[in-house]
Amino acid sequence: MKLSGVVVICLACGLIGGCREDARTAADQRFDKELVRTLNNIGVENAILAQHTLYPYHFVPNGDRLNSLGQRDFAVLARHFTEHPGLLNVRQGADVSSELYQARVAYVTSRLQEAGIEPQRVRISDGEPGGPGLPAEHVVTVLQRTTETSTRPSSRGTITK
Repeated sequence: MKLSGVVVICLACGLIGGCREDARTAADQRFDKELVRTLNNIGVENAILAQHTLYPYHFVPNGDRLNSLGQRDFAVLARHFTEHPGLLNVRQGADVSSELYQARVAYVTSRLQEAGIEPQRVRISDGEPGGPGLPAEHVVTVLQRTTETSTRPSSRGTITK
């Protein structure tokens, strides 16, 4: 009889505690959502800065103006360039004429100036995102080593892949 009474008391406490928890859950959920949103935004902004690149899909199709995604990414980059000099890649892409590409570069340059960023602080190029990458010889060496280790016979005499 004593055990069942203890169980009833524990269940009652759990229910009461659960009710109190539900009362603050709405505020906690709002806080959690805002925290996740903030962390996600920081991650997205860090990725934009790491790439420091505007692609053809950042522009209105067949136009020199930025679309909404391009405007968001440009705003992140412009905020960064107000404090730090750097490189901004504006990728031409295979289907973009040189005239349209030059118009896009001119538009981006004017937007940087409108943001109060001195032209000498930002170098614009058609470079790869994130920097120059690895030299081709190094990539070939890494690929060869990877291939050699993945096809090396195992201790059982079979080839591993």
